[in-house]
Amino acid sequence: MVITLNSFFKSLMTPELREEFVFDLANHILKKSTKAGVWAMAIDRVCDLLSTKTDEELIDIAPSNLIVCDKSKHNKNKPKGF
Repeated sequence: MVITLNSFFKSLMTPELREEFVFDLANHILKKSTKAGVWAMAIDRVCDLLSTKTDEELIDIAPSNLIVCDKSKHNKNKPKGF
């Protein structure tokens, strides 16, 4: 009888074991990633978390030095250099 790893884990995976396995797997993936890759994953995760917030909640969370820029008002005809 051949038991695959997939069927083994499906039969034994409790919620606690699954949580620990997910944590271990995440650690393994992040250890193999570059710093830029880890940063990109972190930004993506924070964006996912923030996307569930209302506009008012986002404004409350934002630091005072962060401003919202309306890019539609920018004049795209004039080059500004670097």
